Amino acid sequence: PTSSDPAIQNFPDEGPISLQSLSVDDPFIPLWPRILPNVLKVVDTVFRLSRPEIQSALLKDRIQRYALAISDDEAYLSTKNDSKSGGVFGEGGTAGSVIPGVDRRDLNLAPRWSGWLQELRNSSFQLLGLVASQRALFAPEMSDMFPQFVAVVTDNEFLLSMEHRHFTQYMKQFLEVLLVSCPLTMYASHAAPILRPVFQHIQYRFPKAWSPVLDASAPPELGKPLITADAEKAAALAARGGDEWYASYYARSGIFVGDVDAVTAEAATVKHRVEMCRIYSDVIQSTLALKGDWALVLANLAKEENANKQKVAQGPKTQITPDGLVNADGTPKRSNQAAVDARKLARIAALCHFLFLEDEQVAGPLCLTIIDCLSYPDAYTCRRITRICHRLLEATAWSPRYTELLGNRLLSVAAKNLVMEPKWMVGIEWDMINVVRDIYCRLVLGQIVQPGGQGAGLQQPPAADNPNNYEQTKTAELPLQGGGILTIPSDIPRKLLASLPGIDVAMVQQLEADMKQKRSAKGQKDIIRDFLRVVSDSLQENGANGTASGGALGAFDRAVQEESLLHNSHRKSVVEDIPEKLVTQSMLNKQANDAQNNARANNVQGLVSFNL
Repeated sequence: PTSSDPAIQNFPDEGPISLQSLSVDDPFIPLWPRILPNVLKVVDTVFRLSRPEIQSALLKDRIQRYALAISDDEAYLSTKNDSKSGGVFGEGGTAGSVIPGVDRRDLNLAPRWSGWLQELRNSSFQLLGLVASQRALFAPEMSDMFPQFVAVVTDNEFLLSMEHRHFTQYMKQFLEVLLVSCPLTMYASHAAPILRPVFQHIQYRFPKAWSPVLDASAPPELGKPLITADAEKAAALAARGGDEWYASYYARSGIFVGDVDAVTAEAATVKHRVEMCRIYSDVIQSTLALKGDWALVLANLAKEENANKQKVAQGPKTQITPDGLVNADGTPKRSNQAAVDARKLARIAALCHFLFLEDEQVAGPLCLTIIDCLSYPDAYTCRRITRICHRLLEATAWSPRYTELLGNRLLSVAAKNLVMEPKWMVGIEWDMINVVRDIYCRLVLGQIVQPGGQGAGLQQPPAADNPNNYEQTKTAELPLQGGGILTIPSDIPRKLLASLPGIDVAMVQQLEADMKQKRSAKGQKDIIRDFLRVVSDSLQENGANGTASGGALGAFDRAVQEESLLHNSHRKSVVEDIPEKLVTQSMLNKQANDAQNNARANNVQGLVSFNL
């Protein structure tokens, strides 16, 4: 073992530390007992403005309603990503668009309310994150204050009333910082009381946010941006409250856009919905060491292992090289980095185990939301979630408690995305196929793959007491090293695949035989692609073409031959970068309608008239 091996490290301070001890490095820390109560009062007060009964009163007033509106800057950033055109006050800017004819340069204070309140909210979340990152929140002197802290940051009305843009900052500025800063001995006492209600709320919020896009039976006005002309109607709905209010509230991202133009209003609504899910996936990735500082620790370990293998293969070096003095990302290592990385590595392993295996009220909503995110039509979120799914499989596949969740719910969503071939999935099919491969290898075939679903499937030998079962891997409780398998093969994934259109039991048996014969990553993914192509062809023959009532669904239209991975053997098995460009549903519908109008104008007949 190396000096950075957590197994031989002792961290006596990995727990509560007094404020006095913490103040040695930061003299600001002893002030927290006096500051934090005021911060909590600010958080509680400023977010009361978003509660339904308060919104109802404000929306009725023709001036006060703009305290709930987005700022001119937020409206501008909904459609622009830079200030090359002159910014908010330049040509094409949004100054004076939220409140007609009035902007923050005028003496009127109303246009400034939204910016002030937004800064106050963000600063409050940053302070909540700061008290966690400085470890003052976990100090013994703060123990009496912690119940009040939890009551404020997890209050049900507080969570429900946040707009998507506010909840995004809550996750990024506070929740992520809390998880990576919490000592591993205090997850149950300090992380769990916050994660339980927050994860349950996320499970409630996300489906309602995506309902206008995913629910074909949703009313047309659901998800429509709230403009000044509809403020009175929204005030009446807010007065009634309940699920009806929150369904409408989350569908439009919770924002009030004032009098901005229709294109900007829709872009703002879509942007905040999408950004919320992207930040959620980033937060989970960071806590599972799939990105950020913790991911660098694992990258350094992988680099050291490769270097050791090269030493064995090549013999001793004849000259000094700086390889051991730099991180995997090229940045120089600090003098104490070995000890710091060892602490992070211990937290990475402990937090992964805690999130998935120690508290059902945390793991349940977390896993269900992860699976739900695979079906939301945003390629960035979906690609990030596929990486999280691999870590979920590495941590839990060996546990029979997770078999139904992984072998039925997760596999069914992944398979549906592949066989339906929606346009928004184009470019990330290989990621999704790799998730299907990881599930089937671990739950059915008794094969383990490297972390992240990489590498060939390593076949486990049959169990000594039953040749139909498999021996467990040595890394079953070490997800960072590949995790484990289900030793008793499950029939749940088999039954799911056999129930797909065009598939029978013999075809599933042949799939398994082929995957046992070809265990390379490329070979197994090609086998799965060929298998799912049969399902896709069967669906197309039966008329399941991805559209509803013959109308164009934009991102949900079926990919054409050139875009389809299942039907295009020339598509490379390379994960390409996705250009980060916000595309709204109305843009996609407009493109489809323009294509159809052009086809009619040219009097073209047949399938070639649809230029997708």
